[in-house]
Amino acid sequence: MLLDILLVLHLQVLVIASSSSAEEDESSERDAQRSKGSSHQHHWGYHDQDAWLSAFEHCSGKAQSPVNIDTHKVFYEPNLPPIKLEGYDLAGSPALTLINNGHTLQLSLPSSMRIMRGFDHVYVAAQLHFHWGTTEVPGSEHTIDHVHFPAEIHVVHYNSRYANLAEAAGKADGLAVLGGFIGIGLRDNDNYEKILSALTDISIEESDTEIPGFNVRHLLPDSLDRFYRYSGSLTTPPCFQTVSWTLFNDSIRVSRRQLAALEDTLKTEHNKLLSKNFRAPQLLHGRKVLASFHTGSTARIASEAPPSETQDSNIMESNGKNVSFTVYLQQDIKTARSSVY
Repeated sequence: MLLDILLVLHLQVLVIASSSSAEEDESSERDAQRSKGSSHQHHWGYHDQDAWLSAFEHCSGKAQSPVNIDTHKVFYEPNLPPIKLEGYDLAGSPALTLINNGHTLQLSLPSSMRIMRGFDHVYVAAQLHFHWGTTEVPGSEHTIDHVHFPAEIHVVHYNSRYANLAEAAGKADGLAVLGGFIGIGLRDNDNYEKILSALTDISIEESDTEIPGFNVRHLLPDSLDRFYRYSGSLTTPPCFQTVSWTLFNDSIRVSRRQLAALEDTLKTEHNKLLSKNFRAPQLLHGRKVLASFHTGSTARIASEAPPSETQDSNIMESNGKNVSFTVYLQQDIKTARSSVY
């Protein structure tokens, strides 16, 4: 009789343990799925950006990116410190990993690359990536006076106060992104070719390859003195509003052939072409966009009041005073992609 009782108790313990284990496995699976859903890899796409608002709570915030830069409504801030970079020359350094993650072309960067000046803290490089369109649709995320450029480069850094990018991403002062507009020039860009020449090796989603180290500084404009600055967010889910954006006024040039390689080589899941990977511009909701330089006769000092919500439409009022961009815009105001300079 005693043995029967012990046997029943033992079976009950096994059932409870099995049930608990199953619940733990189910919980772990839910956590894994939730983690995957909020990662940069899966469960969201550019074809239905409205779905981001319900799936990722931060994507419906009031400080989202990208935005349109109205060059006549920005605030001139003469006290913006210039950007000083350190460790960007990786020539002779270990190979760099280039990844097709299904959403973008991404290059992993070493922590020796840093922004030493320009912010209140030192920011450590983590990765750079690109946004682009198609032959018919230019694909920069930010716009200048409502005009898209063919593509845009983002160099992502995290605050050195934090251990890594993942920890910093959710902190108010966590991230600093350097953004550059990519236009079309008459000849190949040798610096960009170091990346673009490897695209055929990673055409399949989730594939990667290694490329020799090179001077990453050469992927950015020659001059870093003229830039726009505003507070915003990641432009992809989970859309954390923790990014200090720096957008350089001077653009970068690649050839038509190189741009076509970026637009036509990489694939996503189900062998679909990876293109038009840019988010639509978001409203400013009263945020100031600062400029380190005078953009025209209507530019204001940063100490003035921010624009009202009625100015959020950022109506274009080009008067030809913005030297770098206005020359570019005059060539083809409807689509920056067709311009060659």
